[in-house]
Amino acid sequence: MRFARLSLVLALAAPALAAKKPVPPPPLPPLVLPGAAPVIEAQIAGQPVRLTVDFGSDPLIMLGPAAVARLNLAADTRADGDTVDRGRFRVAVGQVSVAVPYSEEQMSIAGRSASVRVLAPATAPTEAVAGSDGVIGLRLLPHDGVRLNFRPRQPSDRVVTVAAEPGARSSSTKFDWPLPKGIAIEVELHPLRPVSVASVAAASRLADVGNGKLFGPPRLVLIGFGVARPVRSLVLDRPLAIAGVTVTTVDVRLFDWAGKAELPPDAEGDEAALVTGKRGRQRGWPILKLGRDVLGRCASISWQRNANDPERGRFELIC
Repeated sequence: MRFARLSLVLALAAPALAAKKPVPPPPLPPLVLPGAAPVIEAQIAGQPVRLTVDFGSDPLIMLGPAAVARLNLAADTRADGDTVDRGRFRVAVGQVSVAVPYSEEQMSIAGRSASVRVLAPATAPTEAVAGSDGVIGLRLLPHDGVRLNFRPRQPSDRVVTVAAEPGARSSSTKFDWPLPKGIAIEVELHPLRPVSVASVAAASRLADVGNGKLFGPPRLVLIGFGVARPVRSLVLDRPLAIAGVTVTTVDVRLFDWAGKAELPPDAEGDEAALVTGKRGRQRGWPILKLGRDVLGRCASISWQRNANDPERGRFELIC
């Protein structure tokens, strides 16, 4: 009788013990995408969307106005009856402060679900390629590895691996790169942007080691969240190798993130004609955002998540 009672207790306890130890799903295979159109299928609030994978984005989703309207994200509740949590994502785009509305939504990719912030900017994200509804940040993907292929690998290509982590002033994934003379800059990868852009603090360091000068009149370049900033071209007499790519020219954001740094010298004879105004200085941020003008020469760019710290990982550039 005692044995029968013990067997009954064990039989009743077994399902409870099993329920406490759910079997985790197997890891997803690396995500391999064409560099010119890195688009994935996903679901937001139970509805299908196509998202551009943006290596340079914050860990969030930005949708264009058409997608926001189609998904009816302005509604106060979702199909399951849950009330929507909302807020504003605040960011400084140079000397312009932006507050973009967002909602917390359920996202599903490759059968994996998560709650994410979905931003609804006034204009469609410029990084979104044709046919996609918006962009998704790299670290939101359920895949531990992501690779963008631009061209076939050649025997002459060099492999460079760098440790990646969220930035202190931006939550985009970045890495630190040492320059000659014992100085360094922060670098972000933005293969969907047409040109590389540097802050004043970064441009000052690049010009110092590469003998760079400013050329041409100021012009406006779209930086992010619909905000354009004035830039001029920095041309280096001594090209610099940064993470396997050669940098000869970058756009310099004339008023942004200078700190105590000064703009590089002007190559033109009449500087007075190029003055566009004076602004207060932001704290120094030596950030270089590499664009398609240099990254497009690579065979591939990969990101691998750190198994022990999902916020960190590494980039591999084959260029």
